[in-house]
Amino acid sequence: MRLTLVDALRQWMEGLEGPLGYLFLALSSWIEYVAPPFPGDTVALFGIFLAVSAGYSVLGVYLALTGGSIVGGVFTWGFGRWLAAREERWPEWFRRKAFEERLQKVRRRYETHGNWVLASNRFVPALRAFFFVGAGLSGMPLRSVVLWGGLSAALWNGLLLGLGFAVGENFDRLEAIYASYSRVVLAALVVILLVASVLKLRGRSSSS
Repeated sequence: MRLTLVDALRQWMEGLEGPLGYLFLALSSWIEYVAPPFPGDTVALFGIFLAVSAGYSVLGVYLALTGGSIVGGVFTWGFGRWLAAREERWPEWFRRKAFEERLQKVRRRYETHGNWVLASNRFVPALRAFFFVGAGLSGMPLRSVVLWGGLSAALWNGLLLGLGFAVGENFDRLEAIYASYSRVVLAALVVILLVASVLKLRGRSSSS
């Protein structure tokens, strides 16, 4: 059943070659930030595959994916700014001391390392939108969001295109490589969070 859906999407996108095809790729990259469950990466991989095998313009695919990511990041950053401007209206739970302390830590992290955080966003699957919400909550300027978020998207899409040409006309292989990468990155994040939690607990116990 999955192969049937994959083939159907492939055929549909092949038929869209032209302005509508590139618009669809850009919208997919944008929606990925607005609605993270949307499989934006799968559509992006299809775009890469079609650039390699079905006559899509390499430059058109690259610009559509990168432009959509930049607009999606700015949109999500704007949502973070909107939340920050209405902090006094947040539910009671979000205004508790523990949450406020965590929020202040996030803001301090963006003040010192915000550019690097946004520059890494495209390389972290599933969590990209939250990078920009944090940037909005922390008051990062729009120019920094566009610059560093755009740089991240440009590098990531360039790597995907390079991988697509290296793999050739084998979408299953391309998808398998991306899936393996996603699993490794998410597993590494889980390990980092666990280690940080253990170190934090040890620090508290030693200081008490």
